[in-house]
Amino acid sequence: MLVAVIGATAIVASLVIWVLGPRIPMLGFELVAALGSLTASATVTRAATHGGMMLTAFAYPWIAIYAAHFFPRRGVIVQGVLISVGFGVALIVGGLSHVVIYWIIVTATIWSICIVLGHLSESLRRQADTDPLTGLLNRNGFLTAAIREHAIAQRSGNRLTIAVLDLDGFKQINDLRGHVVGDRVLADLGRSWRERLRTGDILARHGGDEFVLLLPATSPEGAVAVLERLHDEKLPITWSVGIGEWLPNESLGECIARADTHLYSVKDALRRRDAGRDVEPLLSSV
Repeated sequence: MLVAVIGATAIVASLVIWVLGPRIPMLGFELVAALGSLTASATVTRAATHGGMMLTAFAYPWIAIYAAHFFPRRGVIVQGVLISVGFGVALIVGGLSHVVIYWIIVTATIWSICIVLGHLSESLRRQADTDPLTGLLNRNGFLTAAIREHAIAQRSGNRLTIAVLDLDGFKQINDLRGHVVGDRVLADLGRSWRERLRTGDILARHGGDEFVLLLPATSPEGAVAVLERLHDEKLPITWSVGIGEWLPNESLGECIARADTHLYSVKDALRRRDAGRDVEPLLSSV
C-alpha cells in the first residue's frame, strides 16, 4: 500500500513538473528532490524490512544523479547530507541498524555521485556559459545572470543599468596585425575590465568585439563613473559605450536595443567629429 501511494505521488509530481517546469524556480526542484529523499527514508522506517531498504537504496542513487546533474553545488551537498542522515536514521528507527554495511555502501555511492558527477556537471555548465577566449560570460551565461538580477531588482526596488561596449577600429587590428594579435587584445581587455569592476557587476562578451555590462543597484549616472574606471592606458584600443536603464516591465532585448541606439548615436557623433578634423587642413589651405 505504501509503495502504491508513493508511486502515485511520484507520478502526480512528475506531471506537475512537466506542465509547470518553466515556471518553477530552482528552489522548487530542490524541495521536490528533498521530499523524495525523505519519502525514501520513510519507506524504510514504515516497512522495516530488507525489501523496503533495498527499494530505498535503489532510489537514492537516482535522486543523487538528478541533483548532481541539474543542481548547483549547494543543492548537491544538501541532498547528499539529507540522504546520508535520512537513510541512517531510517535504519535505526526501523530496527535495521544491524545492516550498517548497507548504510556505508549507500553513503559511499551517494557521495561519489555527488562529488564526481556534481563537479563534472558544474564544469560543463561553466564551459557552456563562458567565452573561451576572454573567460567572461558568453551570451547564454549573461542571459541567465541578467534575468536573475532583474528579478532581484524588481523585488528590492533597486535600479539596474546595462552598458553596451563596442571596440573602436578593432577590424583594423585584425586586418593589419592579424587575428592572433586581435585575440590577445580581447583577452587582455577582458582581464583588465574584470579587475576594475565592482563585486556583483556582470560582464560578458556579447559577440565579436561587442561586450555588455550589467550594473546592479546602479543608475545610468552611476554607470558613467563605473565605466570611467575601465580605461587602461596600457591597452592599444578605445571603445564606445551605450547606456540604458533596465526598467521593471521591460525585456532584456528591449533594454539592450535602447542601449544599442545610444551606442550608435555616440559612434556617429565620433565619426562626424573625426570627419571634421580630416577636412580642417583642406579648408585652411583654400
